[in-house]
Amino acid sequence: MSRDPLRAATQFFGGRVCLDFGNTLDWRTSDDPQELIPDYAAFLGWCARRGIMSASAVEGLISADKREPSAGAAALAELVSLRQDIWKICDALRGNRQPDLGLVNELLSQAPPQPGLVDRGGVFLHDLPGRDVREPLWPLLWSLSAVLTSTDAGRIGCCQAAGCGWFYVDESPNRTRLWCSSEVCGNRERARRAYTKRRKENPPKAARPSQRK
Repeated sequence: MSRDPLRAATQFFGGRVCLDFGNTLDWRTSDDPQELIPDYAAFLGWCARRGIMSASAVEGLISADKREPSAGAAALAELVSLRQDIWKICDALRGNRQPDLGLVNELLSQAPPQPGLVDRGGVFLHDLPGRDVREPLWPLLWSLSAVLTSTDAGRIGCCQAAGCGWFYVDESPNRTRLWCSSEVCGNRERARRAYTKRRKENPPKAARPSQRK
């Protein structure tokens, strides 16, 4: 994660679409979280960068949002609710607790059949038409279902850097991954810990009080 929201919105460290969507709140566990999808248009931009829909479908939804912005806002509220549920499910799995699947199952009961796939330059995407502002919900839900019905469910990790809170599938051999990104959070956290250690070993000397005659 990055303190620059524009940069953070292009960082995909989760390894799965649903986890990257869960990570669209930057500095999630800090006192100052940063929203990366403040409106439906920003969410569509994220969809395009993450590659969960074709460019033509995204363009269609941009037009739909412009025609009826209230529908886009309602869809975003539903997406944010799913994102919160992803956090709760991931936290439960990490704590070896039974996740509450109520919202997921409710949404699955509403989901259309998975469409065919299209090849866009070697990237395979669901063939969604881009007419209904709720369409991006379905690839996220299908991704979450795939995680929960695979060994991924037992490999959910959460970045240990202070304030991050981003989730990922830990595919390291011994499940020892600590950071969403070793180069980003890992480097920052190692530097922070080294600085804290130096401060403890060499505390600043107290200033002597001035002596006035």
